[in-house]
Amino acid sequence: MSNPAVSLAPAIAAYIAAANARDSSAVASFFAENANVFDEGAHQVGTQAIAQWMEDTARRYQPRVQVLDVQQRTGKVLVSNLISGTFPGSPLELRYVFRLNEQGKIARLDISL
Repeated sequence: MSNPAVSLAPAIAAYIAAANARDSSAVASFFAENANVFDEGAHQVGTQAIAQWMEDTARRYQPRVQVLDVQQRTGKVLVSNLISGTFPGSPLELRYVFRLNEQGKIARLDISL
């Protein structure tokens, strides 16, 4: 069985690894300084806000991300994940839509069902 995570851009793979390790301190290394994250109806802007969001999410839900599928689209990387944790309905399949900047850092992440 092939591992779809191996086809991820380095910044996306680093984000998923950090999320699974609950390491919010690594955010600045793979998100652009003015990056945007949309999750649970909330909008985070900038690495400091994104690090806080990651920390809060890890504390509340202890999520674990398993990459199921990766699709490359013009300007976007669509990643289907199975997320398990301490939240109602776990595990859930969520879609992450990433946009990278010219430097290969995450400029935008949208998380949805």
